[in-house]
Amino acid sequence: MAPVKSDGGSTSYYNIPEYATDLQDLIEHKRMEFGIGNIFKACYRLGEKDGTSKRYDLNKIIFFAQRELARMDRVELSRSADQETRSPTTLKKVPSTL
Repeated sequence: MAPVKSDGGSTSYYNIPEYATDLQDLIEHKRMEFGIGNIFKACYRLGEKDGTSKRYDLNKIIFFAQRELARMDRVELSRSADQETRSPTTLKKVPSTL
């Protein structure tokens, strides 16, 4: 999804689709990655899940945020390496056999 400009007020990225009845609908609507979906759920229920505490949920948010940052780093490195292999400056000339 393309970024939406905001003037600080309510904008379209806060709109909830009519069909959404639970968090999973919102996660799918926003096409969240697995880790981001877990962060979203942990933020929403912060400390309310039976058998867990706010600290547990905050640690879960940190865990998945760190994993998401690492995933993004891998994607960026992969794209960077991909661009380098396609760059004319990195292509080696093959000696002609003729």
